[in-house]
Amino acid sequence: MKKSRIACALTAAAVAASLTAFSGISASAEESYNAYIGVQSASFTFRNAWNEDTYGKDIVADDGTVWFDQLTGWDGPTALNKGGNFTDAVITGDGTYSVSVTDFDFGDDETFNLLFISTDIPLDKEVSFTDVKVILDGQTKYTFDDAYLSPDEATYYSPMMINIWNDDLGKQDGLFGYVMPEDSIEIQFTVSGLGAASSAEAETEAETEAATEAAPEATEAPKSDSTTTSSKTGNVGAAAVAAVMVAAGAAALVSKKK
Repeated sequence: MKKSRIACALTAAAVAASLTAFSGISASAEESYNAYIGVQSASFTFRNAWNEDTYGKDIVADDGTVWFDQLTGWDGPTALNKGGNFTDAVITGDGTYSVSVTDFDFGDDETFNLLFISTDIPLDKEVSFTDVKVILDGQTKYTFDDAYLSPDEATYYSPMMINIWNDDLGKQDGLFGYVMPEDSIEIQFTVSGLGAASSAEAETEAETEAATEAAPEATEAPKSDSTTTSSKTGNVGAAAVAAVMVAAGAAALVSKKK
């Protein structure tokens, strides 16, 4: 009876390790934040900050339009949908992220009034934004070693790249030259100070730790001069699966001996 209980315990431990690897959730990732691309062109086709009172994330027009989900332009007083396919970022910890917009229509505009990142990370958190790249149509136009934070946003971190009313960002002349993009606008940036691993790193760490704890001791395999890098697919790691099979087999053997 005692051996049977040991076998069940081994199997349960192995299955638990496998589930941990599959979940890919880091215990240290206690909170996450969001980052959104913000833009305004010369004729005021725009996407405002997420927390802006009139066209922000939670504002819905009388006709059901969610301004934040589109680029909004104007025909006189009439608001127009100017397209915009947005890729925003969920910030799960220190790491490099990007926000972008494609499928836009800026008409004949040749310049931006504003280009920025709008986040919901409170300013009272000690966070830094570095290596901020402005990428237009796939080409990096400018890199800020340290982000310039909007002096007009009093609550959340909002790095700015272009602001034609801001002296520090060069006003109309800006800090860098560019041609109005045709296909894509991307801002890439690195966040530090949150501490937790980014989601992809957390998943890899969880799988490695679970596999190490679940797997029995084995003879070291011969070393190879080549290095193999595997891409993640979101499935349970092969090592974790192997560990479950080994443990389950051991459990069956103990039970059979009994």
